Formats: sequence, structure tokens, C-alpha cells
Amino acid sequence: MVKLICRIHNHELAKSLVGHSYVGRLTKDEKKIIADMTKSMVKPKNILLTLKEYNAKICTTIKQIYNARSAYRSSIRGANTEMQHLMKLFERDQYNHWHRLKDEVVVRDLFWCHPDAVKLCNACHLVFFL
Repeated sequence: MVKLICRIHNHELAKSLVGHSYVGRLTKDEKKIIADMTKSMVKPKNILLTLKEYNAKICTTIKQIYNARSAYRSSIRGANTEMQHLMKLFERDQYNHWHRLKDEVVVRDLFWCHPDAVKLCNACHLVFFL
């Protein structure tokens, strides 16, 4: 049951719809552009500028860009936590890594090194950069 109290709208219509979630929603093509640019390490403000060049009437905000980037990164990671995903990437890219656990659950210490850095260190062991 809807009870109508006043039949007059109490404010003027908005001049711009920027910031409204419905109007600022992203299409599949725009989400794909955001994913591709996120892979290329493009800053969110530049992603938004690119989307505005692609469609001048877009009402998307920077917050929606951040949310889309976060959703994309979560989809890559799957059900793994950030730490599990990091360990998986260490194994995939054959990084030298070592970690210590606290209470068999929490990572207390973590060390990793790129394989080429190990080769360089073995070749020139008198000079060491950290």
C-alpha cells in the first residue's frame, strides 16, 4: 500500500546525472577496456579520460573505475586470498622465495628475489644491492 502525502515533487530535476549509479554503470565493452588498461598499468584517471574520449556522454565517476578494477583483480585471483595468489605467482614465475609462519596460519616474514637477481649476485658477489 502506498500512501501519497503530497502530490508535488519537492525539488528541481538534477541538471547533471553524474554520480548517479544507474546512469554511471559500465557496459561490457567499457569493462573490457578497463581490464585491458589495468593489465597495462594505466592509472585510473587516464582510464576515465579514455572512456570519456570513447563516449563523450558517459557519466561514470572515478569511484566506479576503482570498483571495476577491483572486481577485475578479484576475478583473476579467484577464490584465493591475496597472499595465496602471491605465492602462486612466485611458483609460476620461478621466484626464489621463503616465508615463516606465525601459529601456522599467519605469514610473519616473507622474502622473495627475482631469478636474474640471484644470477647477478652469484656473478658479482662483491657488490650487493638490496
